[in-house]
Amino acid sequence: MDTSEFDKQAHSHLNTYHSFMSGAKIVGALVILTLVIMAATLL
Repeated sequence: MDTSEFDKQAHSHLNTYHSFMSGAKIVGALVILTLVIMAATLL
């Protein structure tokens, strides 16, 4: 993706989006890990 024509505000929004997606990946991994641990302890 070519971001050379983006202004300062667009770059700020893109950085916010990347931060949000990184956080969402971490939260998703923690939820999956929690569910796996719960399933393992129920067996």
